[in-house]
Amino acid sequence: MTSLILSPSEQDFITRGVEKGFRADGRGSLDRREVTLRTNMISQANGSARCRIGHLGLGTDVLVGIKAEVNTWSPGEPESSGSIVCNVECSPSAAQEFEGRGAEDLNVELTQTLDRMFNGPQSGIDMSKLCIIPKQAYWVLHVDALVLDVKGGIVDALVWATRAALLSTKLPRVVVESVADEDGNLQSEFDVVDDAEDQVAIEGVENLPLSVTFNQIGKRFVIDASEQEEAVTQASLTVAVSPQLEICAVQKGGFLRGFPPSLLSEIMQAARRVARDEFAKFKELYVAAASYQAGDEPSTGSTFLGAF
Repeated sequence: MTSLILSPSEQDFITRGVEKGFRADGRGSLDRREVTLRTNMISQANGSARCRIGHLGLGTDVLVGIKAEVNTWSPGEPESSGSIVCNVECSPSAAQEFEGRGAEDLNVELTQTLDRMFNGPQSGIDMSKLCIIPKQAYWVLHVDALVLDVKGGIVDALVWATRAALLSTKLPRVVVESVADEDGNLQSEFDVVDDAEDQVAIEGVENLPLSVTFNQIGKRFVIDASEQEEAVTQASLTVAVSPQLEICAVQKGGFLRGFPPSLLSEIMQAARRVARDEFAKFKELYVAAASYQAGDEPSTGSTFLGAF
């Protein structure tokens, strides 16, 4: 996922360090870089969040917006269920290799990864709660993610930002009524209340998972690999874990090699341990972000980045 080229001595230094339990930036094998989180960044969206993993200019920066719309049911679709549609785009300014059409394959891979985690029962959201009237109308949540900067750990940054954006999402209240037609048959009709003060959160959104991405380097593995560590990665595996510490999705990264069986069991156990701490950290950051006032920082791009 990185085009960074390291010298043989740099590769050997990173690999040997990981195998002996230390990393070039001083972190342990299961330590994540500093995470910065902000919510309600896009006023026109139903929910939004921005997440940066790592320090400014040295980390991965992601912006996610949620837009809800009412869709008309069509034959062949679930009769009483809503849906979540994910889309990820990497900004050409995020990395040199993204210029032109260089990010197309990565966009597809990241979109599929998010979709497998958030669109379905594995997300923890009861999709039936997004249904307005069975076989007539339902909510569609469009998750649009923009990768602003890439310095390793892009999948986890996307998942953190998406979870925070969905938690902050508010849907307009819908009033459903039964109306008799000319023949006296009752027909269901609905009305979306256009009132910013009369909105509701998505039911079950607190059950959304977080992800932990493991990178194999040499004979061992690390989480939240830096750009340099990704350059010597042999295989990667993203594990989505629910707040109940249940593994709900596993996605192999775009590397030719896979993890040896001897490491897979250890990785699954480590994913649960790491997730337990990360859910507590996420809650702390989300509560702080929710109480953060938009007027506390300038809104222009350059000054905003300084505060973020």
